[in-house]
Amino acid sequence: MTHQYKSARFDIDGDGIARFTMCKPEILNPLTDDLRDDFEAMVNTVEGNPDVKVLILAGEGRAFSAGGNVKGMAERKDAQAAQARTRLYDAHNWLQRLYNIDCPVIAAVDGLAYGGGFAFALVADFIFASEKARFCSVFGRIGLMPDLGVLYTLPRVVGMAAAKDLMFTCRSIDVEEAKALGIVHQIHRSETLMGAVDDFAARLAHSSKDAIAITKRTVNGAFESTYGDVVDAEANGQAVMFTTPFHKEAVRRFMAKEPSLYDWDRMTK
Repeated sequence: MTHQYKSARFDIDGDGIARFTMCKPEILNPLTDDLRDDFEAMVNTVEGNPDVKVLILAGEGRAFSAGGNVKGMAERKDAQAAQARTRLYDAHNWLQRLYNIDCPVIAAVDGLAYGGGFAFALVADFIFASEKARFCSVFGRIGLMPDLGVLYTLPRVVGMAAAKDLMFTCRSIDVEEAKALGIVHQIHRSETLMGAVDDFAARLAHSSKDAIAITKRTVNGAFESTYGDVVDAEANGQAVMFTTPFHKEAVRRFMAKEPSLYDWDRMTK
């Protein structure tokens, strides 16, 4: 049965670019049950899909996502700890898969990325942001600890002390500070942001999906790995890469002095 998206739009174009856009701007794209379902359906479609080369995450309006659905929290004021625990485990069933999904993921942040919205951005491989972007690990403002993977992803991006600063103070940061901390990959004007994201995605779509996927998964786990673990991953992965059609065609073109399949410096998009 085809999933009916309720809080997001999702499509895959003919060039293999998938776009997931949170589309409840009037309530700042919060993590409602409908959005959770939409995310899970999207991950189910993209993961392992040979037609998807790159995934773009975006949000309509003045927020990428304002994070947790506080109204929903109020309605669950009598909820038990076990129920909260189950909801988080259920979310991680798709969120961890999104973090390691087998294609590059770009988050386009053109406004607020707070709480869970910050978490969604941090699972992307690259964050492109406009001058309107603001980021905040807001959880502590309502007496909660960071969740949805922020405790894992944020220290790996900014380092331990900076992560604690953002988590303990719950202060928001603008796009320039986010860039200085390594959270944001590129800054663009609001009106040119999506064009820059599309151009970057179009270039990445020329790459070997197999090579990107195994490189991404290995790098994502590198902080938990020993040198020997990484050597094993490298040896096993490279052995497979040598057998792929992309590699064989790339070598043939090199030997024949034909244009490369994937040369970032020579591509316009």
